[in-house]
Amino acid sequence: MGRSNDLNQEIAISEQHLGTYRNKYGNNSFTYKPDFRLAYSDSQIGIHETEIKTLPQSLRKIYTDPESAYYPHFFYRVSGLIYRLFYRQDLFVRVFTLRIFWLFCHLLMVYWAYRIGRLVFVKDKLAAVSVAVLTGFQPMLSFVSAGVTSDNLHNVLFTGVIYFSLKLAVKFRWQELIWLTLVTYLGYLTKPQFLIALAIVIPVLLWRRKKLLLLLAAAGLWLYFQGKLPYFDGTGSARPDYNLWQHAVYTANHTFREVLPWYWGVFRWLSLTLPRWVNQVMMRLLLVAGIGLIIKLWRRRFEPGFWLMVWSAGVYFLALFLWDWQQIRNAGFPFGIQGRYYFPVIVPHMVLLIMGIKELIPRITDYLLLITNYWFILLNWIALYWVTASYYDASNFKTFIIQASQYKPDFAKGWWLVSVIFLYAILMLIFSIKLARNAK
Repeated sequence: MGRSNDLNQEIAISEQHLGTYRNKYGNNSFTYKPDFRLAYSDSQIGIHETEIKTLPQSLRKIYTDPESAYYPHFFYRVSGLIYRLFYRQDLFVRVFTLRIFWLFCHLLMVYWAYRIGRLVFVKDKLAAVSVAVLTGFQPMLSFVSAGVTSDNLHNVLFTGVIYFSLKLAVKFRWQELIWLTLVTYLGYLTKPQFLIALAIVIPVLLWRRKKLLLLLAAAGLWLYFQGKLPYFDGTGSARPDYNLWQHAVYTANHTFREVLPWYWGVFRWLSLTLPRWVNQVMMRLLLVAGIGLIIKLWRRRFEPGFWLMVWSAGVYFLALFLWDWQQIRNAGFPFGIQGRYYFPVIVPHMVLLIMGIKELIPRITDYLLLITNYWFILLNWIALYWVTASYYDASNFKTFIIQASQYKPDFAKGWWLVSVIFLYAILMLIFSIKLARNAK
């Protein structure tokens, strides 16, 4: 059954002018072209900006091409509420307001990261804060969170599942179970792959309340037989002989060479990664943390929630591993797993990273954590500059502001951009100073 047209003419014309219109192969002017830039004018009004702003509203109801990903409607219905409030405004205003609205997903995710840190590192406030810092300033996550995509809602709701599961693991309370049920249901309404969360929820609830076994089993079977997982039925296999060992070898190579570097940042439609030296620093940091976790296992000293963090990260990896294996068997080629696909469990990743660092040299733990926090803050600035310089001329501040102001709402140009940049820098300086005070 073919896909229906869902790209309206207003968006299609705008994408053609802005270089993001996809051809029949799914590529656009930015794909695999890190040096490509739009042509900019010498003012804060882009060359095609006026034309895009004045496109007639009638074009919004004329559909030309299929483009959308077909996910459940929850994310789009919520977005539609905001979209309709500004429906009479131009495209830039509508998109910008949606970006601001969904930015609160990122803030909620960082807050839940901090709360998870408080539950895991009960007596170590700096370590708890570090979970929020490493999550909030992770460059690729902050980049993704600035866009309008259901991935952001999926990420924050999955983080909510981990948070409330951890609270239930510490102490069973019915109000926490209600919240856990709510975020799980909303996650299921956002993306079908949210069913992976059941592999985290069920063991926690069975451990705390075995009487829920029949209820959870019935709910799981009902979801399964809704036909949401037909991809695993094994029909129409292109490579039926492709086995799990072959896929394990491929996954190990792909994870080390692409997924790990891309986890920290791959931008501009997979055409731009962070500087090589940055990825080298991150790989060494992961090595250090990994050694620390091995030492922790040998010493058998585990914080509350340690195994839940390991289980959450492991289950999600296994789910994507099996999904990609079945994709190759069915279609003959891999799905193309990217680092950002693991962001639903980024908080467990950061918790384990901090645990590994803390285990190395206990006497200077706070200093190591502080250095790691400052590195992630710097990493976010490096990524911000690196990506910005790929789109605009960043060698001259005035020129940069002129170019970055183009194709933005009128209230988000010029001095607004200058104010945001300086405010962000000042707040980061204040935060960095206060962060140091948390070190013992």
